[in-house]
Amino acid sequence: MAQIAKSVRFFRKAEAALLAAIELYNKPDFHYREEAFAVLALNAWELLLKAKLLAESRNAARCLCCYERRQTKRGDLSTKLYVRRNRTGNVHTIGLGQVIADLENKRGVKLSPSIKANLDGLTEIRDNAVHYINASPHLTKQVLEIGTASVKNFIGLAKAWFQLDLSAYNLYLMPIGFVAAPGSATALSATLDEERLIRYLAALVKESGEATGTEFHVALEVNLSFKRSAADAAAVVAVTHDPTAPKVAISDEDTHNRPRVKAPVFQNPNTGTERG
Repeated sequence: MAQIAKSVRFFRKAEAALLAAIELYNKPDFHYREEAFAVLALNAWELLLKAKLLAESRNAARCLCCYERRQTKRGDLSTKLYVRRNRTGNVHTIGLGQVIADLENKRGVKLSPSIKANLDGLTEIRDNAVHYINASPHLTKQVLEIGTASVKNFIGLAKAWFQLDLSAYNLYLMPIGFVAAPGSATALSATLDEERLIRYLAALVKESGEATGTEFHVALEVNLSFKRSAADAAAVVAVTHDPTAPKVAISDEDTHNRPRVKAPVFQNPNTGTERG
């Protein structure tokens, strides 16, 4: 049985993390929606970029390792580099920022400025998650728009780098997180920390300077509206001699096979008798 390449294993984990992020975001009643999405979406991106770095490095796991110099007996730092270990003794791997730097500087894989700005936005949302309890409608909508762009960017790179079309999953974020319930509600003012984050995210989008028709985005504007369908939008069935009109044919057999609806029974309150 052929062994699965490390890059493929990392990519599959990235795919699973993205699906988990979208599933949690789209839950009807979930009070940690934006924060959980940012954490899992960033994890998906780190795994995707590590998968690409592995693929560019012939699946040599050392490309993901952190290295350090150790103190010698004389008290100075060694010239030799050692693999850094974490508290459990396992290899300490590089983070998202270092992966991007190694892809660009060592492997010549350049990421779109829009993708990097989008990841900066997600990182700030994750890092600031502990500072606010309930995101205001403004921040919630910002997270939706940045998250929607992040999912779209992920799908684009997955197809370009690994020839895998994730669009078959119909991946999208449902804008239910900021749809207010019917009735009155009390507005809560954003905290100072939250206002700073809102301004930072807005500046990321404003400074991106995306050209029209670009493939990758920092954020995608999402507008939500509810409209009652117009009467003239209903399908019209009529007898016509127009040769271009859609044809509808009903046979005698279709008529006979239709389920019969039992007529309602009404009771006369005076006599007690029933009639159909």
